Amino acid sequence: MAQVQNVITFNELFSESTNHFLTPFNEIVKPSIHSGMELTFELTQKDRKKKISPILRLARPKDAEDVVSVYLDIYRGDYPYKEMEDVEKVSKMIESDEYKFLMFLDRDRTIVGCFTYQLDFEKHRGYMRGFNIKRQYQGYIDAVKACIGSMVGMWNEYNEDIAMWYCENRTAHSKSQYIAQVCGIKPVAFFPCKDIFMGKIESDLMQIVYNKETLQEKRSKRIPHILPQVLPCFSYSDKRYNLGKVKMESPQLRLDYTEIFRLNYDLILSNQEDKFGYIKYKFTFPKSDSYFSFLYTPNVNNFEKVKYHVDSLEEFQVFTSRFTQLAIDLDVRYCEIFISAYNSSHQKIILDDGFKPRGYVPSWEYNHLTDEYEDHIVFNSFKGEIDQKLKLIEEGEDLIHHLKLAI
Repeated sequence: MAQVQNVITFNELFSESTNHFLTPFNEIVKPSIHSGMELTFELTQKDRKKKISPILRLARPKDAEDVVSVYLDIYRGDYPYKEMEDVEKVSKMIESDEYKFLMFLDRDRTIVGCFTYQLDFEKHRGYMRGFNIKRQYQGYIDAVKACIGSMVGMWNEYNEDIAMWYCENRTAHSKSQYIAQVCGIKPVAFFPCKDIFMGKIESDLMQIVYNKETLQEKRSKRIPHILPQVLPCFSYSDKRYNLGKVKMESPQLRLDYTEIFRLNYDLILSNQEDKFGYIKYKFTFPKSDSYFSFLYTPNVNNFEKVKYHVDSLEEFQVFTSRFTQLAIDLDVRYCEIFISAYNSSHQKIILDDGFKPRGYVPSWEYNHLTDEYEDHIVFNSFKGEIDQKLKLIEEGEDLIHHLKLAI
């Protein structure tokens, strides 16, 4: 009888929220990721091969060499994000509150893989990356259970602090997309030609899952104001999340070009490079709190992680024009920016700069003043051709269809 109680059906997964996902595990799994978490459940699925269930525990600083060895084993020194190949850096990451590494162990307590989580407590977001199992253990260790167990452990541990969890999955294969989908982490945006793995340019699929409160209770009650070009993205997300009313508008921008000329003259560009080649750029103006910052990663040749504050449309116009021009000067292949779903003028400016909407992300940004989560739109631009043989799960294909991309 006890064995039957420890069975989780796949119908209980593919959840609509983290709350829904965790429910069937409440009486089965003790989420003790600090001391070692046993995956005391079985998954029912036709033709599912019996594999070894790993033991999960949080990494300790002394595990840094093992984390690096996993990345080196998988990518053979070709991983583009070089901090993951540096033992000293990984050790510091493990010691910090910002990163959590889950180690996968077999029954002999041999480390066979790891999973990286980056936690942003200010924004209440968790970023999941680097779900890796060493080559010699692939097909031996149950990767699906390892992923599910990781979510059970981490989502229980940080249920009060993290409102959403997201990842960027490769499209060279659909395995990571599918495993994320099993855990309720669903496609929401497309990043064409964003990454480079093994020397080959690849596109990514952004997938996300929320706790129930973030979407149902604390999502902003404001009606989004979006461009007509954003409607396909909104429609895709609305179909899943039932977002409600939206207002479409095409704003007429009445910009002061004398002010734009002055701002262009006054703009200050600063940058800072770290030992791993990342370059943080920042645009500012003298005697102003306005800024526009972003990260340049030469190893994959992209601009991302844009943050900005402006007091006028003219400032935003100058910032984005310089952003676009710098991308041209550096021959950057991919640029990405998240724009508020309530500011159609900012959407219009970035659209006119050559960016396209490629995802509508509900409740993406936490507003500390209102204690609400606000919707944002992913805009990106890229150079080159999208791989015509993308490997996508069904919901990923549906997103591409909504975006009307010819794949």
